[in-house]
Amino acid sequence: MESEQSYRALFESAYDAIWVHDMDGTILTANEALSVLCGYPLDELVGMNVKQFIGNDSDIKLARKVKKKLLSGGRIDAPYEMNLVRKDGTKLITIITTNLVNVENDVKAFQNTARDVTNEKRMEENLRYYLQQITRAQEEERKRIARELHDDTAQLLLSLSRQLDNFIRNEDNYSPEQISFLKDIQEQVNRGVQSVHRYAQDLRPSLIDDLGLMAALRSLVKRAQEYNGIVISLEVVGEERRLPSEVEMLLYRVIQEALNNVWKHSRATESHIDIRFSAKQVDVSISDNGIGFELSDMIDDLAQTGKLGLIGMQERARLLGATLSFDSSPGKGTRVLFSLPY
Repeated sequence: MESEQSYRALFESAYDAIWVHDMDGTILTANEALSVLCGYPLDELVGMNVKQFIGNDSDIKLARKVKKKLLSGGRIDAPYEMNLVRKDGTKLITIITTNLVNVENDVKAFQNTARDVTNEKRMEENLRYYLQQITRAQEEERKRIARELHDDTAQLLLSLSRQLDNFIRNEDNYSPEQISFLKDIQEQVNRGVQSVHRYAQDLRPSLIDDLGLMAALRSLVKRAQEYNGIVISLEVVGEERRLPSEVEMLLYRVIQEALNNVWKHSRATESHIDIRFSAKQVDVSISDNGIGFELSDMIDDLAQTGKLGLIGMQERARLLGATLSFDSSPGKGTRVLFSLPY
């Protein structure tokens, strides 16, 4: 009796909305928090069918699926998301946990606990929108700078190289020392042209717009091998397909940043990129044979120095519905894992 009174006190004073409904969905009991959440008086809630405040047909189907699983002996281990509608028509987003319970005379019923997460979801949607806008602005600025590097700076250097070539061809007018000096300058200018082209490609690969992600990645791998001296292999499993532009760009940036880390920090001699296209998912793994690191130490160090790199991309990935994770330990290399249901 005392335990029943304690339970009742907890039930009535709980912050989360709690209600119990029978097999047909008729509410048997509810707490004040559900009344506040849905806008119905308590005496109106008791006897009401839950369908009256469940958001839409897909939510009703979800409720039936939960009911069926519990009745078959299964468990709902994690809260699930469901839309509810208040008495005034306002729509709410909630997370709900449901359990099968016994009421009087061993009659089975369902106990539900709901928490309003509408504001959190809206804030997340706003954050996703603003992050997309910032990312697009960054990529547009990268594209503009890359175009100017290619069209202006590189062309200016090429023109200078041609002028130097004209001087070198008229070698009768100059001493051998002067010709040698001009050739040295021309070689430096040509290296500058190559660097400008590489910077332009790193800033914004034109191939990703013209031919897609895979063409851009193959070009990235080729440049990275030539410039960094690391053996990089790229393996693609499944049928290649185009992805939304923001997803392709995120994937490109993740692989680009991972290869930069391999070159700068890992002391690796080899790196392997594995991309797998399945019917409903894209999985990417970038691994190396480098020195590895303790994940916690690496994250703390990056945060303190402001060099977030891949860590900062985790939020971008999450807001696109993807996951980005890291697997490393000292002496065992590093793996960067990207997974996107699509």
